[in-house]
Amino acid sequence: MSALSTGTRPSLTVPTGGVDLRVHLAVPATLGPGTRVVVVMHGTERNAREYCDAWTGWAETHDRLVVCPEFDRESWPGARSYVLGNVFTAKDGAGELRAEQDWSFTAVVAMHCAVRAAFGLTDRRFDLWGHSAGAQFVHRFTLFRPEAPVRLAIAANSGWYTLPDLATAFPYGLRHPLLSFTPADVARWAGGDLVLMRGERDVLRDEHLRTAPGADAQGPSRYHRAARMLRAGHAASRACRWRLVDVPGAGHDHLAMAPAAQQLLS
Repeated sequence: MSALSTGTRPSLTVPTGGVDLRVHLAVPATLGPGTRVVVVMHGTERNAREYCDAWTGWAETHDRLVVCPEFDRESWPGARSYVLGNVFTAKDGAGELRAEQDWSFTAVVAMHCAVRAAFGLTDRRFDLWGHSAGAQFVHRFTLFRPEAPVRLAIAANSGWYTLPDLATAFPYGLRHPLLSFTPADVARWAGGDLVLMRGERDVLRDEHLRTAPGADAQGPSRYHRAARMLRAGHAASRACRWRLVDVPGAGHDHLAMAPAAQQLLS
């Protein structure tokens, strides 16, 4: 791992699974061993620095180290490498299953370990928030890396979901010949502390919204699809702990959604 870059926008480069991951940081002046970590996942524009800037003020006033990994398109091409975790070698679950060490989900776990070591932090857990494509990453991360020490996961304005449904084909559900999820796995996933956050005005079918049949079966917009995901969680397990949080006045905008997430994490 590279030494910490100093200045108003510090960053680290973390080797993960043979790929160097650029990590932007919001470091509070109060940083100490007990400072908590919040990992923030960027959207489809891969603009991690912009996301980090939006969290800097909150990090400073709440003694949080905000960590924003940058999954650039060169090292992590397409949706398969980022929002689908780099679990498969081809689009939407086609191709072969990759080794876990090559997953983007695993890269975040390795990144967190590296950041903890770099700053001498004692808290072994972290909070996880993502918007849009980042929200897709977040909810699937809690599925594929159940052992990760996540305190609270918040998926804001996800474009579409992998539902906790063993009868629906991946990536819209969990049925896949190379995956081995069981009813117990689904119940464990639904029993986790996951917040589905949606902007009340995120109802447009814009150019970034997936409109394939499997996605449209979840609803016409991001707003409606979040409700479908929650219903699927409760259908999968009576012990489902997922929550739906609406953000009044917000559309598909990480700047409008971040304050609501920050309130939950404060």
